[in-house]
Amino acid sequence: MANVTICGYLRTNTGDQIPLRTDSIAEGTESTVTTDSNLTTTAQDVGTYKPGATVMSGEIVTSGAGIAYAYILRQGVVLSVMIPNSPGVSNREAMLSVPVVLRPGDQVRVLALTATARNASLLVHTNAGNSRIFAGTPSGAGTTQLLDITDSNSIGDTLQGQTIVNAVLITVDGGKIVSSGGAWIRNASGQLAAAIPASNPQSVEPMWSSVFVPIALNFTASIVTSS
Repeated sequence: MANVTICGYLRTNTGDQIPLRTDSIAEGTESTVTTDSNLTTTAQDVGTYKPGATVMSGEIVTSGAGIAYAYILRQGVVLSVMIPNSPGVSNREAMLSVPVVLRPGDQVRVLALTATARNASLLVHTNAGNSRIFAGTPSGAGTTQLLDITDSNSIGDTLQGQTIVNAVLITVDGGKIVSSGGAWIRNASGQLAAAIPASNPQSVEPMWSSVFVPIALNFTASIVTSS
């Protein structure tokens, strides 16, 4: 595994930007991206750099193979999800899943991919204002369940009683995915509750899909691959 540079920015509701850059981030390991010390003198967590600012949107890219997911973390809780891109592919600034008023200690967290990684990440936002990331790594033909990155719970355990209103699936598997071309969300009986289309950030800019998916206990999120 190599080390990569991850950079980008967050934009606030007043139009200010928070520059992001961290060098020597290990691929395959979730890491913190701080402010760009070339512009902010010292590298700091975003919440420490600009407490009280409301971040609305932003961009985040890597010099390596790609980014599985990115989010703003506060005391172990995913506050808001960012859609990662690849250099030269994005064509517009992506909105965060929900605006965040920064507090000291808030961090931008990312998972940089290795060149051969097949990570799949389902980013969602609910009517209760919660944002979550469900991830898995297919290794061949079969079904891969996508689990909460913070506690490894299923989507039903994590979001029961809530309704998903925005979602995006990020994966490089492309034609290998045979579950309706994206992620399946299935109910307790295994019936299809929703299908979320897949996006490969290396070739197209991922975008939020507006959905309406009530989640109950024992619901699962998964992708099915042919190889």
